[in-house]
Amino acid sequence: MRARSLAILLLTLGATACGSLAVTSEHDKNVDFSALEHFSWSGLGSNIDPQATGASASADDEVRRTITENFEKRGYQFVRPEEADFLLSYQVVIEKRLDERVMNTGPGAGTAWGNQNIDEATYNKKANTTYIMEYTEGSLIIEARDAGTNNLLWQGVAESVMDQDRSAEKKAAMMRSAVEKIVKRFPARH
Repeated sequence: MRARSLAILLLTLGATACGSLAVTSEHDKNVDFSALEHFSWSGLGSNIDPQATGASASADDEVRRTITENFEKRGYQFVRPEEADFLLSYQVVIEKRLDERVMNTGPGAGTAWGNQNIDEATYNKKANTTYIMEYTEGSLIIEARDAGTNNLLWQGVAESVMDQDRSAEKKAAMMRSAVEKIVKRFPARH
């Protein structure tokens, strides 16, 4: 029974961890985004967490290029920083996480707690098994700041469980997908 429960747990976590991408964004509701036309990059240097597999100058260039292309597709023009209405920055963060799952692994696990002449609470204490899984979560954070005031205008975040065994091509495709989904959440120019 315990092996069956562990298999169910691993399948559940596997389905959750197969690269689903959670994307969120926030923006300053007092900003007239229709007035924004020109963007550039804020600062230089890599913004990729050194723990990230494949962290390198070429990876940084690829992320910047992908973000730039996606903003240009939305009608914004890339210019020198001193000519920009807003400045972009990004960061990749890698964090270790723990997931705790408690499963009823006793005989007859489910809604019935058996005919064992004990109360339900005592039965559950005897029949529950706790599984703790460690995994790695990666986050891509893109920010847009006002070029004149440096006030935060918008922030988009994509988070996903990282599969360390994923090929470089699949990782690059996932990064491009994350950038595209994040940038689509940037308020539209009317």
